[in-house]
Amino acid sequence: MAPTGQWYGRTFTGMPRTSKHLALTYDDGPNEPHTQRLLEVLAKHDVKATFFLMGKYVQQRPDIVREVVQAGHVIGNHTFTHPNLFYRSGRQVREELLQCRQAITDAVGEHSNLFRPPFGARRPVTLRVVRQLGLVPVMWNVTGYDWSAPSVDYIEKKVTGKVRGGNVILLHDGSHRAFGYDRSRSVIVTDRLIAKYKAQGYAFVTVPEMMRTVSRQASAAS
Repeated sequence: MAPTGQWYGRTFTGMPRTSKHLALTYDDGPNEPHTQRLLEVLAKHDVKATFFLMGKYVQQRPDIVREVVQAGHVIGNHTFTHPNLFYRSGRQVREELLQCRQAITDAVGEHSNLFRPPFGARRPVTLRVVRQLGLVPVMWNVTGYDWSAPSVDYIEKKVTGKVRGGNVILLHDGSHRAFGYDRSRSVIVTDRLIAKYKAQGYAFVTVPEMMRTVSRQASAAS
């Protein structure tokens, strides 16, 4: 479950620390009203983010998913019901991913091939199935622990204490516990973080944009 561990196979965790790019990512949506509030904050700052969606919530509120896409953000697969995949068989992993993929396709059509495992949990069979389905596993290297944070200040401190550049930042606009879960703290901290790091010369990008930059840099180096 260690987000940057590569023991069971390669996953994307960000760029070299010298980069002035940051990628905001949000898990467990769509979620009313906090996904919409988050979209307002991101639009205010002209920032695009990456959302990893739960299929059962996508089925519940496809209209919110369409709002996310129409605003220019990237959406990815976060399974259908948010199980801990470490304890699931290859067949069960495949079913979760396919159900989520279908739910998103039904809502918005074509979308990214990005995948993030719930809780960050994976083992060899997990990543094998992920790649068989043409998905790219995406982790993170900074988190605000906003799923259980006592305050906005706490979340902000957790993030700012780890940001060094080239980071994939994990936050949440929803919760696997229930639809409608209060994520107002995550919305507020997003506003603060963008303002803070833009003032320091950082650029906010989507995960695919960050991946393309990494690929170009690797090609140039070779």
